[in-house]
Amino acid sequence: MRPITAANWQECINLRVAANQVGFVPSNLYSIAEAQFYPDACSQAIYNGAGQMVGYALFGRDDETQQWKIFRIMVDAAHQGRGYGRAAMHQLIEMLRLRAAAQPILICYKADNAVAKSLYASLGFVEQSIDSNGKVTAQLA
Repeated sequence: MRPITAANWQECINLRVAANQVGFVPSNLYSIAEAQFYPDACSQAIYNGAGQMVGYALFGRDDETQQWKIFRIMVDAAHQGRGYGRAAMHQLIEMLRLRAAAQPILICYKADNAVAKSLYASLGFVEQSIDSNGKVTAQLA
C-alpha cells in the first residue's frame, strides 16, 4: 500500500473493476476527489510484489459517526483472483487497528456483492445493518 499522490493518481484512475462489478464501487477518480473533503480520509494505491499498481482503497473515520471504516476497496479486473484483495484487506485492518485503538472497524458494501460479502465474512466482519439503498455495514468481530 502506498498513498495516492500527485505522482500516481492518474495511474490509479485508469484501474477498472470487471464489467459485472461496475455498480458496486464508484470510480477511483470519484473516490480520490471525495477523499479531499474529509480530513480523516486516506486514499491508498494497492501494489503487487513487483511494484505494479493493482488496486485502490479508501478508509478513514466517518464524519457522522466518528467510527473507522473501510469505505472502498477495488482490484483491477486484470489482477483479480490472485489474492491481492485479501492481502490488501489484511494490511488495511492492521493500518486501522493502529489508528482506531480499541474502537470497532467497519466496512461498507452493496448487499448484492456476494464476492465482497464472502471475503469480508472470512476476515471476521459481521453484518450489522442494511440501509434502504442496499448498503451493508459490517463490523470486524
